[in-house]
Amino acid sequence: MKLRNLFRTMLGRPADDLDAEYLSSSRHIVLGGCGRSGTTLARVILDSHPDICCGPESKVLLDEPLDAGRLAKRYKLESEQMVQARDDSESRGEFIDRFASMCCASSGKRRWAEKTPRNVLNLRWIFDHFPETRFVHLLRDGRDVACSLRTHPRHKVVNGKLVPLDTWRPMEECADRWRDSLVAVQPFLTDPRVHTVRYEHLVAEPEVTTRRLLEFLGEPWDPRVLAHSEAESRFRDATTFPQNPEALRPIDRSAMHRWERDMTPDDRRVFKHIAGDLLVEYGYAAGQDW
Repeated sequence: MKLRNLFRTMLGRPADDLDAEYLSSSRHIVLGGCGRSGTTLARVILDSHPDICCGPESKVLLDEPLDAGRLAKRYKLESEQMVQARDDSESRGEFIDRFASMCCASSGKRRWAEKTPRNVLNLRWIFDHFPETRFVHLLRDGRDVACSLRTHPRHKVVNGKLVPLDTWRPMEECADRWRDSLVAVQPFLTDPRVHTVRYEHLVAEPEVTTRRLLEFLGEPWDPRVLAHSEAESRFRDATTFPQNPEALRPIDRSAMHRWERDMTPDDRRVFKHIAGDLLVEYGYAAGQDW
């Protein structure tokens, strides 16, 4: 075992290989969309369902090296067990299924969901290797997204506590990120395995919107999803998602239309130039006169 792991360390671990052949029959749930679009709120809502476990961002579906120690810590799993799962996996896909099973076993639930906003950029790989997956696309008014992104990240974790940061990003960068996320998901929007949840609908009509989401996922309705702020879960430690601690609070509409007060005339000009056409296409604006 030690000799095999030494060779894997020298040559690259199979669990890091996204190109290896693997076809899963698992019906995982994957969430994605531009950051600051409500992905964390959606994940804690789903994690409140008695049959679904959805923890903090794992990034296992992205083309990034696996950090078994980090995953174990974030998911409150045994480090040795996580390392063993990584080293025994012959592909990234196989490791993901092993990881999903570990998460379900630890939480006493039967279905695994994973939320990382950038999942939206890797949908082709996800569907090629996990064809039974259901993808939940979170969509939000790009102007509100940009206003939120420009102060992101807002916190860092120091000695287990959230410490505020003073982030201020250019509007160009924020508008580009919203546009890139939408462009990435557009080829898949007609795929029956994809369901779009608009942030505005989720906070304005949470029961109607969540009922539709669970129906799409093939899961029964449970009123506990509407009380996500009161739910007990091993995945409610705010230090594992320091940029979104408000997702643990009851749903409110205070973040809607924030662009009307936060965007300067120059901000609006920049956003219109980069992504104004998509605002119109997705029904967030009737034209460029806003």
